[in-house]
Amino acid sequence: MKTSCGRVIKAVASKFWVDTEDGVKVCFARKKLKADGAIRVGDRAEISREGKDFVIERILPRTNALVRPYIANIDICLILLAPEPAPDFLLADKVIVNCLAEGITPVLVWNKSDLETGDLSEYNDVCRHLAVSAATGEGVAAVAELVKGKTTCFAGQSAVGKSSLINALSESPVLEVGELAKKIKRGRHTTRRTEMITLGENTYLADTCGFSMLDAVDLPPEELRLYFDDMERFRKECRFNTCLHLDEPDCAVKAHIGCGVGAGRYERYKLIYEELCDRRKNKYD
Repeated sequence: MKTSCGRVIKAVASKFWVDTEDGVKVCFARKKLKADGAIRVGDRAEISREGKDFVIERILPRTNALVRPYIANIDICLILLAPEPAPDFLLADKVIVNCLAEGITPVLVWNKSDLETGDLSEYNDVCRHLAVSAATGEGVAAVAELVKGKTTCFAGQSAVGKSSLINALSESPVLEVGELAKKIKRGRHTTRRTEMITLGENTYLADTCGFSMLDAVDLPPEELRLYFDDMERFRKECRFNTCLHLDEPDCAVKAHIGCGVGAGRYERYKLIYEELCDRRKNKYD
């Protein structure tokens, strides 16, 4: 049986679109692969031909995987924020933790910079960040260079401009763009599934369903500090080596709030820590 390999770029019901050297093939999956999560957009798949149909024989090992967005083998995650809808920095911090836990490079993107300049200075020691405007083209070239030859996931709230930025990078309208619901300042969900757009050789862009909530990654609460590098760098100055930077005495992180540690980042760290503690408590109650 002759097989070939490709990348799953779209999944709808029981059909999967696989990008191969011979073009995009619409494939079905073997019964053993039909369980939820067995095949994700971004997976590298081995396929074969049976008569007129193409079949996914197996999924190659993943380098990483996210649950929301439901996607695999990502190099970079662009986390979009904008002046409207109001930026959700707690969501951004949760996505950053998820990315770092999975070995994905997080990048913050302040979109719609033509409307308002965003202050991302709290993230200077966290991850790369840049300002763009899909409307005017500001910063689009820098993003294009960043994603070249990579598989990039776009994450963020609805109407934050993910589809608009992808269209700007594609230099043609490939995705439907939603409008902001003016009364409630929230977006309408125009992206209803995760799908990859091919941009040149080995360059994939994944638009994802808009979301305003995200569970923190499933990890022990005491390990959360390891994913806040901007805070953790001061741990050696704490009295206790195992300091969680909460109620411990002589905590250097708390001493650096406002001077090396962003006050907002620290408050969001505590919120995510509490969420992880509640999850563990509920799990074992």
